[in-house]
Amino acid sequence: MPRKVDHHSRRTAIAESAWRLAARGGIEAVTMRHVAADADMSLGQLQHYFRAKDELLSFAYDLLTERVAARVSQREDPVTDEEPEPQDVVHDALVEMLPLDEQRTHEAHVAIAYLAYAAVAPDMAARLRKTHADLLDLIVDQLRRGQHRGTVDLDLDPVREARTLLAVLDGLTAHVIVGHHSAADAEHAFDTHLDELFSA
Repeated sequence: MPRKVDHHSRRTAIAESAWRLAARGGIEAVTMRHVAADADMSLGQLQHYFRAKDELLSFAYDLLTERVAARVSQREDPVTDEEPEPQDVVHDALVEMLPLDEQRTHEAHVAIAYLAYAAVAPDMAARLRKTHADLLDLIVDQLRRGQHRGTVDLDLDPVREARTLLAVLDGLTAHVIVGHHSAADAEHAFDTHLDELFSA
């Protein structure tokens, strides 16, 4: 009997090949031939799973965001039914995007490659805007919860502060990637900013 192929696992392995290429050389390095070679398959086999580069890039981007979201959900405390503090929710969501270890550093390189690509690819730019908007909404909601709980200053504009926080995150990520700051310094700066934001 022919061996049954796990199509999702194969597509995932192909996406991981695309990530490796993007992390090393940007999205321009992610050609169908290069991905096939990295994934140890023929170009024809690759095109059985992804007909074109754009389709592969979209799947790989969605998979990357899903993996980060899965790690965030694992941080939630399964022992208690109490709703976590707003600061903890924001911290757990954003710290998974800082390049603080090998995996997150690799993902940060890939994310930066996608960001550069989105500047000239409208469809990918729309995907990045959706991810950014969802993250912004989460932070705004938690800042408003903090205002209701008395841990965030009522005079603060949640939308403006959420945008600032994401800009801080992006800046710290870029600085660690290029070696301006260590991962430990970036984490300290991030935690300090959060503490100040939730210290009403």
